[in-house]
Amino acid sequence: MNERGDVVDAVDELLTILESDNRVSFAEVGGITRNATEIVVTETGVRSDSEWTTTGVWCRVFADGSAAYRFTSDLSSDGLSEAANRATTGGGQLAQSAPERIDIESSHRGVHDGWARESVTDRSLSEKRVSVEAALDAVETPLDRARVTYADEHVDHSVGTTADSVVRTTVDRASVDATVAPIDGPKLRRHHGSTRGAALLDRLPTLFAEIDCDASTIANAATANPPSGPMTVVLSPSATGQLCHEIGGYLAADVAAFGFSPFELGDQVTDAPLTIDDGVRAGSWAATAYDAEARPTTPVRLVNRGRVESYLHDTTTAAEAEEIPTGNVIPAIGFEQAPRIHHRHLNVHAGTATRDELLADADVYVRRFGPSFYRDEFERTQRSGAMPPSSLYAHDVAERMGDRPDAGTVELPIAEGFLVKDGDLGPAVDSTVVWTADALDTIDSIGETRSTVTGVASKHKSRLPYAVTAPSIRLDVRCEN
Repeated sequence: MNERGDVVDAVDELLTILESDNRVSFAEVGGITRNATEIVVTETGVRSDSEWTTTGVWCRVFADGSAAYRFTSDLSSDGLSEAANRATTGGGQLAQSAPERIDIESSHRGVHDGWARESVTDRSLSEKRVSVEAALDAVETPLDRARVTYADEHVDHSVGTTADSVVRTTVDRASVDATVAPIDGPKLRRHHGSTRGAALLDRLPTLFAEIDCDASTIANAATANPPSGPMTVVLSPSATGQLCHEIGGYLAADVAAFGFSPFELGDQVTDAPLTIDDGVRAGSWAATAYDAEARPTTPVRLVNRGRVESYLHDTTTAAEAEEIPTGNVIPAIGFEQAPRIHHRHLNVHAGTATRDELLADADVYVRRFGPSFYRDEFERTQRSGAMPPSSLYAHDVAERMGDRPDAGTVELPIAEGFLVKDGDLGPAVDSTVVWTADALDTIDSIGETRSTVTGVASKHKSRLPYAVTAPSIRLDVRCEN
């Protein structure tokens, strides 16, 4: 039997094991066949390239009022039984005060074959290597260092639940993560990803031409002292996307249960017409037809003209809030870690302001932020640390820790920024924007032009794809050196 057939049989066998266990109130079981590629290219040439295939099954099991997750590549009967037992007993060790409420009635069935016209498996490793190396070689800006990691995967994924949901999906996901350091400028980092399969390889020349232009601009700019204190800042569409990624994270129901979110439903966070939806775009890096709970992915409005309308939910947090989940339980890349509540592709609505109107009276223009830093230590360690796939367990953790005054404060280092004088970009600067939710109330302009950023978020050790399409915005923030 082929690998895919072995995985399907393993899913059926693991479901049977869990269905026969009286301790199990509900379970989801997924099986994957994953064909993956990784190529690393530096300024000196190809450093490494590899291809591999992974087969395995995962399960999220609800027992004793809690949930636990296990992944195994051992498809033998003994291996499946061990995974089932570990997942079943794992949740009971939490002693969770609020039991998980799961949906044992809804049943979903469907098939989705993805958005790729040409699969990533249709091109050879050598063809991919040539494409990536040629794209970097075409960069004309003198570079001190460069590192480009191209990765792709073709994943056949089958999910079944003890409520008789059965869905099968195929995803051809490809990405390029490029870091370049011009000889006379700061380091630039770009991530581009899609689920259109091999089409990303054809886009590499265009993407690297944009990187080359950005590197040249900042390398040739004069430098100035870092800005400090209250500033009127214009965020590029990409920087707005990075900020809205953080906002989307605070609108996840489990993050709110921890007490980290500065938002509550109904809050009017700004008088500006800021509107943010979460949905699925065909071919987007974060696109998926069904989530890990085998639910179809549907759009949800998070912020409507400055007013917080919704959180992102799984079935347990949705039941607690008497809401309907919209398919936001996102499988981790590679499936070794548990799925998490997360946004998929955030759509931030455009405004009417031109670039010149935005830059008028501004102090700083931010083209890109670096990696964010959460000021509250407890929030920082919880986000990066392990967490069982029991969303309501966050309530127990929050009760033990009490109030956290710095929760919801994000430091965003300016990786690519410029002073603005008389509406024109001036010297390059770096600093750190200290963001709190109050800053949204100062938004006074939203741009008419949008662009998309993609990336991989880390949440409780799970690596999750995300995308944001956003315009520029102008707002007042505090900068710190």
